[in-house]
Amino acid sequence: PPPHRPRPTQSQTRNTAHQTPRLCTCAPTAQTTCRVPPSPSALSPKDTKMVVKRKEREEDEEMDEAPEVDQEEETTPLPAGGTKYEPVALPEKRKDAAVARPEVEKEPDSYFLEPIVKVPPAKNPRPPPKGAWVQTTEEILGPDSQHSYVQKWKTMTELEQSGKVVFKVVTNDGTRTNLVHLLGLKNVFVKQLPNMPKVYVARLVFDRKHESVALLNRNSTTKELQVMGGCCYRPFPTQKFGEIAFLAISHVQQVQGFGTRLMAQTKERAKALGLTHLLTCADNAAVPYFKKQGFSKRITLANELWQGYIKDYEGVTLMECKLHAKVDYLNVPLMLKAQKMCLAEKMKEVSSSHIVFPGIDVKSKKGIRIEEIPGLKEIGITNLRGLGTRGGSATIAERDPAAQKALHSHLQSVLTQIKQHQSAGPFLEPVDTQATGAVDYYEVIKNPIDLRTIQERLDLGWYYVTREIFLADLKRMVANAYQYNGKGHFVT
Repeated sequence: PPPHRPRPTQSQTRNTAHQTPRLCTCAPTAQTTCRVPPSPSALSPKDTKMVVKRKEREEDEEMDEAPEVDQEEETTPLPAGGTKYEPVALPEKRKDAAVARPEVEKEPDSYFLEPIVKVPPAKNPRPPPKGAWVQTTEEILGPDSQHSYVQKWKTMTELEQSGKVVFKVVTNDGTRTNLVHLLGLKNVFVKQLPNMPKVYVARLVFDRKHESVALLNRNSTTKELQVMGGCCYRPFPTQKFGEIAFLAISHVQQVQGFGTRLMAQTKERAKALGLTHLLTCADNAAVPYFKKQGFSKRITLANELWQGYIKDYEGVTLMECKLHAKVDYLNVPLMLKAQKMCLAEKMKEVSSSHIVFPGIDVKSKKGIRIEEIPGLKEIGITNLRGLGTRGGSATIAERDPAAQKALHSHLQSVLTQIKQHQSAGPFLEPVDTQATGAVDYYEVIKNPIDLRTIQERLDLGWYYVTREIFLADLKRMVANAYQYNGKGHFVT
């Protein structure tokens, strides 16, 4: 929590006295009410009122002495990598802007990461014209919490800092603790890699030339460290490479980011040993994982450095990962954030992608002609009457009242027949996620449509200027049903 709470305004302090009182349980009678926590000892109604008044005076005095804190400048830092959860920073509105800049709604659980290095702003960004505004880099990139890899990285970082998860380099030095951890690693490798002989796994794991990065989970009851997975490898310091023999995670902990974090810890350990490359022989099932972790089938390490040092197996693929000394593999999301911000700042100098225009207020104008859309003529589109139609033929109805009335009457007749169909029930109203149980409907369906919305658009009188636009909404309604429910569902 932040060290200080923001000081409420005078009106806020005064309003707290008019909050709805709650029943006080500190007095023996049920008629006394108060708005402060009850005393542990039972008091008479008279004494209770005195305690309430005294505590109210103390609260007012403490409120007056509380230091003022700017709530907008407070940030809650994430302990690892200087990460912070920051609010969206918006630039000041241009004085010559003809349209007010809309407020950006921030999701309650969204957060932004601090880049691993400070990114300088664009030197000569393109200025916005009158009536437009500029998006900040954070607005262009959006919150980092929307990315699954950031969510997993944040979770793993918090688990490490809390001590619930520990990564430890384990070697066969004869100590009891390391032997127990090596035995746990051997059991995980044998269970998760059934094609490997148990004797072969045990021989490599307990080999003194090999070492392992063990993934340990702290038991909440006994506080003991238990093996969840690990990576066993043999370093070759003179040749500047290491060979990964086994890497596995317990099936209970998979698909949670532990595998990526384990590989990052292994890479940092290899860098500490002075290694520049990691090699491994991956079977067909492991190739996608190693590709995701930066391994490639293209071997760049000189043959004389590794041939004869590692074993060649049949039915496997030799893969290589080159280690970069300047890359912090434990904080890759922070590095990616810096790279994306650099690219966004550079784009401001060569493009107008950061400039936002207010858009067209179609409802107040009750529809506009295609040729009236700003910018179409400026970019060289001349065949405006055939825009968006097959073969360039003009299918837009004439805008005289008689033609529009005839089209509206025809579309209303079609829509009425559709709504009266015996299977139209699920499509009559927008999907109620709570009533239907389809809680994720609007996460899956990005452009929802229903018959009531189509009727509202038809009642506007200017929305459906062609049959094609009306038919497109109907087709989208059917396509949404297929996408969410599947072909075998009773609705579709």
